[in-house]
Amino acid sequence: MNADAIIFDKDGTLIDFDAFWVTVSIKALEDVLKTLNRTDIPICEILEAFGVQDGVTEINGVLCKGTYEQMGEIVHGILSKYGCDISRSETISLVIDAYNKNAEAGEVKPICPDLPEVLTELKKSKKLAVVTTDNEQITLKCLKKLGIDELFDKIYTDDGKTPTKPNPFCAIDFEALSGVKRERMIMVGDTMTDVKFARNAGIAVVCVAKTEKNRAILSPVADAVISDLSTLPSMLK
Repeated sequence: MNADAIIFDKDGTLIDFDAFWVTVSIKALEDVLKTLNRTDIPICEILEAFGVQDGVTEINGVLCKGTYEQMGEIVHGILSKYGCDISRSETISLVIDAYNKNAEAGEVKPICPDLPEVLTELKKSKKLAVVTTDNEQITLKCLKKLGIDELFDKIYTDDGKTPTKPNPFCAIDFEALSGVKRERMIMVGDTMTDVKFARNAGIAVVCVAKTEKNRAILSPVADAVISDLSTLPSMLK
């Protein structure tokens, strides 16, 4: 397998998902409920609806593969269940603000210890991009914390205007920006959303799966599955 350009997902692919997002989610939801004076509503119920159980996130759960709007809709549904009178749009705004406010609470931990070296090696011969459904503020914070933000030719985030995965817009745009045809691109991700994005764009997909459960989900649909991102450079030679 070879390619002239690689598009990376961020969470679960470049950074350890649970170390960052489970902590941020707990803090953000605490703030939302405190703002509404509804601390009686169990946070664990919302986390379970997000796809989090015992601090571990399901790769098919909304926290892992969804958008802030989708999370806000889930929160709104649970708030309504408990008799909280607030609109859908107000809830979504509260959730987005709370996540932005509590971004510093999450631990930014690389998916592999030698992540900067891995990306630097790939950068020598390939164009690199990030496509994430996260917002720009948190995305740049994470990438800068890891010291890898300057290694990417383009970083696509959920800015409320750019179509998000699995819409293939970002791959099509990166093709025009980089000059690399999509048949010479590879998507590297860790969820079915990443797989669907790649298929919609007509590009190959390599999935990172650290558990046997995730490998079982992704192996039938990906072109390749790896357990350690450190192996990617040798795989693409």
